[in-house]
Amino acid sequence: MEYKVKAAYLYNFTKFITWPEKASPTFNICIIGNDPFGKLLDPLESKTVLDKPIRLYRFESAKQAKDCDIVYFDNTDQRADLAIPGVLLIGSLKKALTVSSQPFFAESGGMIGFALDDEKVKLHINLKALKQSGLNVSAKLLEVATLVEGGEHE
Repeated sequence: MEYKVKAAYLYNFTKFITWPEKASPTFNICIIGNDPFGKLLDPLESKTVLDKPIRLYRFESAKQAKDCDIVYFDNTDQRADLAIPGVLLIGSLKKALTVSSQPFFAESGGMIGFALDDEKVKLHINLKALKQSGLNVSAKLLEVATLVEGGEHE
């Protein structure tokens, strides 16, 4: 159930976040490391964002991720990657929305963290990290989220 809710959120983010223009013909959602969703995300490939078809990609590590619009990290060994300051902002992840279920993800510089509270999925949003990547977030999304500070850019 928890991942069904997270899968729905990943799709809904496409409606409440505005990305800078990019040339790619597809809107790419990338899962890094462990994929906890199974087939839950597959129906997204029949949908579009800004008239671009959604494509799902699964990568072993963040270094492989190219042209991602949304990047999702689960609770995996990616922690090592995340501990390196700025790693989420380098290269191809620069304009990507970074989302994770890792504890304190948004507080440590990620953009949106899924936090479980009483078995309900809550959103923690790091507005500063979002703005630094040139992403705009709708007030509607902010209303249902907890805003957090954090990251190596303090």
